[in-house]
Amino acid sequence: MTMETNTISMYETVIDRNNKKHKVFSVRFKDLQIVTSFTEKYNPDFLTMYLLAPVSEDGEVVKDKDGNIDYNNGFKDDLLEIIECALDYRESREQIEEWLDMAIAKEIINTFLGLSQFKKKAM
Repeated sequence: MTMETNTISMYETVIDRNNKKHKVFSVRFKDLQIVTSFTEKYNPDFLTMYLLAPVSEDGEVVKDKDGNIDYNNGFKDDLLEIIECALDYRESREQIEEWLDMAIAKEIINTFLGLSQFKKKAM
C-alpha cells in the first residue's frame, strides 16, 4: 500500500485484482453513523464469516423459516455501503461490485477504519 497525500485530505491507495488503484479516504463527519453502525454490527477480522455463515447480534446463525441459512441478512448491503463511503463515493455500487472481492474488501475496511482512527470491535 502506498500512502499519498494531497492538500485537501489524506488517503491510502489500494490495488484490486485487476491492478486498478482505488483511493481510500478517512471518514467525513456526515458519514460517521455509517461507520459506527458497521463497527457495532461487525468485526472486520471476520468479514468472510459473515458472508458464509451470517450470524445475528446474539451470535446465532441466521436461518429462514425452512431452516436454511439466510444469506440475505443485510451484510452485503452494509459491506457495500461502507466501501462506498471509504472510496468517498467516487465509484458507484455497481462499479465496485465489478472488482470487489473479500480480500480487497477487508483491506479497504481496515485501511478506512485506520485512517479514521476507529478501533476494531473486540469480540
